[in-house]
Amino acid sequence: MNWRPPVPRRVTDAAGFVWSVQRAWPETAAGRYVLEVRKPGRPGVLAGRFEEGRFDPVTVNDRRLPALAAESAKGEVVVHRAHRRAVLRTPASYIKVLPPGWAPTAAASHTIAAAPLAAAGFNTPRLIAAGRDVLVFSAVPGRSFYELGQDQTGITDVFYAAKWAEWQRAWTETVASASSPAFRTDLERLPLHDAEEEAVSLRRWVDHWLRHSEGIAEAATARAALLMRTDVVTAGLLALPRDRLGWAHGDLHEKQMLGTDHPGAPGLLDFDESCMAEAALDLANLDMHLEERWRRHLLTTRRYAIAHASVMSAAERLDVSPGRLAAYRASARLRLACLYSFRPPVAAAMGAAAGNVSGVPGSGAAGTYRAWNLT
Repeated sequence: MNWRPPVPRRVTDAAGFVWSVQRAWPETAAGRYVLEVRKPGRPGVLAGRFEEGRFDPVTVNDRRLPALAAESAKGEVVVHRAHRRAVLRTPASYIKVLPPGWAPTAAASHTIAAAPLAAAGFNTPRLIAAGRDVLVFSAVPGRSFYELGQDQTGITDVFYAAKWAEWQRAWTETVASASSPAFRTDLERLPLHDAEEEAVSLRRWVDHWLRHSEGIAEAATARAALLMRTDVVTAGLLALPRDRLGWAHGDLHEKQMLGTDHPGAPGLLDFDESCMAEAALDLANLDMHLEERWRRHLLTTRRYAIAHASVMSAAERLDVSPGRLAAYRASARLRLACLYSFRPPVAAAMGAAAGNVSGVPGSGAAGTYRAWNLT
């Protein structure tokens, strides 16, 4: 890809302080972005908006998260997507702040997911308190699989493989049990994320990229290729036959998965996006995140192979058809390519990886490991 959205690695506020950009999301107007930034020596993160080279911080006085100002006195802000959500870490809990009225739905999704997850052996956060816009959860022991994958001194490849084996067992048992009669009534209260909804989600991110690249000459070739590729991927998603619907996390990746430094039950976080979907939705999303980490050299080839094999084994145990997994993998790859193009640290690494895909372990299917660009 010859063009990427012009989100800088660092921004300067009106007071002259320099911030490192951690994450970025496109706004509906071209050239406008929501940022999450950090500054050395300052704990936590800060939200902000960026347009035409100007960075405007969004403090804890976020007008669409009115509870954040009071809650911020209780802990460190570790996530803040302006106007959408924030997460604070306290010594004993995590506090999630949402727009007014959003919390009850999130609480219901958590409660529905927690039962089959616990039955299958996952550690999940306990919902301590719930209001209209604030949820309080207990902490779950362990480090994320994202962190474990990068720890080359504290854990071995054998131990890393054991963590993935624990996850695979708990995951397949959860998905199977959540579709049993005991949980079916609760499952049907969740929103539907079928192939049509996945196609809508993909198109939303494609439209973001097209909107922000409109009228830019160097992006013209990529725009045409992106549209063509989107049509192909969408056709694959909407093809028949499809796998049966069951419980899905809805946003599964290794930052949501926790493992302790000793044998034991894995942890799983954040069920706001829980839904009814084909099992391929979660497994494809997880697998494409793993591939992205590998391309950024955050996972060794050996550890990527371990994790990828566990995902593929879970798919086999859950009777996920290869065609459906391939369709959702193609969608996740294209969706994440659009998303990550707005994030400077990732976009640069992914661009450098484009065209340099030799030696990647995987299924061997044609096109499985095409360059992470928008074509």
